[in-house]
Amino acid sequence: MTKIIQMPSISISNEGVTTLSEVYRDYIELKSSILSPSTIRGYLAYMINSFQELMPLNIYSLNNITIQKAVNRYAINHSPKTVRNAYGLLHSILQVYYPEFEPKITLPQKIKPQYVLPTTDTINTLLFFADDRIKFPILLAAQGGLRRSEIAALQLSDFSDFGVNINKAVVYNSDLELVIKTTKTISGTRFVPLSPSLIKMARNYKYFGINPNSISNSFYKLVLKTGVPAFNFHMLRHYFASELHAHNIPDKYIATIGGWSSTSVLQNIYQHTLKDKQSEYEKQITDIFFQNFG
Repeated sequence: MTKIIQMPSISISNEGVTTLSEVYRDYIELKSSILSPSTIRGYLAYMINSFQELMPLNIYSLNNITIQKAVNRYAINHSPKTVRNAYGLLHSILQVYYPEFEPKITLPQKIKPQYVLPTTDTINTLLFFADDRIKFPILLAAQGGLRRSEIAALQLSDFSDFGVNINKAVVYNSDLELVIKTTKTISGTRFVPLSPSLIKMARNYKYFGINPNSISNSFYKLVLKTGVPAFNFHMLRHYFASELHAHNIPDKYIATIGGWSSTSVLQNIYQHTLKDKQSEYEKQITDIFFQNFG
């Protein structure tokens, strides 16, 4: 069961001194029973680590200049994505507690993420050397698009003769305790079709309840052992989406069984088409123009 963070409620008034730190705490308390434990933990981390020079200030003393300076300083040692996420939380809080103030802040330019997607050959190499404990999670991620947190929450009863029902995940709460929660979004609750061989493997799997960190650590060691190009466990999920896309499965269906909230999320994944398809496409391109022009 999810723990609810107990924090004292505060009263917002122009006449009193209400610090930004107090407002953060009140906002997080309001959201603690409706957002996932990992999200609340992230909010607390931003409260502790971001824009510290603003936290002691009265919320009504904030202005574009003070916030912009804080954002600039935070951006020196943090990625554009982290800065944008930290400011996004601050902006949401200001909308609730200081709605008449609409800050106009310049944020760092987004950096296009660089993904290293595994090839089918790479995954088969990993599977060849994988032990029984990590082999099954690799296949669930590569063949079913399951997240690490979803795999850690699985029980044998979640499997049928045709696939697996995904309706929960293992996440950290604000006290850094692992808890089982429903999936983060409605789209995360879904049925994933699986091959008969993978379902048979599920019947014999002895490690249900595996720690999500154990999955990552075992996978990392396996990658080092085999010497394949380095990538993290989550990229198996991107491989799943890219492989289906390459075989003309409709994006809407890929998003549904993969638990993505919209098809637009898939576009960044598709920009990094599987490397083992690249030579095939290159040959098709050259063949087209060879036939056209000789």
